[in-house]
Amino acid sequence: MITVLGLSLQTLVSGAIITEQVFAWPGIGQLAVTAVSQFDYPLIMGITMFTALLVVLGNLLADILYAVFDPRIRKGTF
Repeated sequence: MITVLGLSLQTLVSGAIITEQVFAWPGIGQLAVTAVSQFDYPLIMGITMFTALLVVLGNLLADILYAVFDPRIRKGTF
């Protein structure tokens, strides 16, 4: 369950591109599509870095939640 929650954060952002295109909502997905079509490389790199940051934060959140809910991980024995 924790793994699914940790991975859902980046899924929300990647799904935003499709949702915003279908419903013509302004947002980061619409911005990404516009940047790709206009060859705006700095903006594409910024959006890529933002989504990469969300992946890292989602994985970090999942790891922290593992330590909170599973006492075997908290022991720290190697």
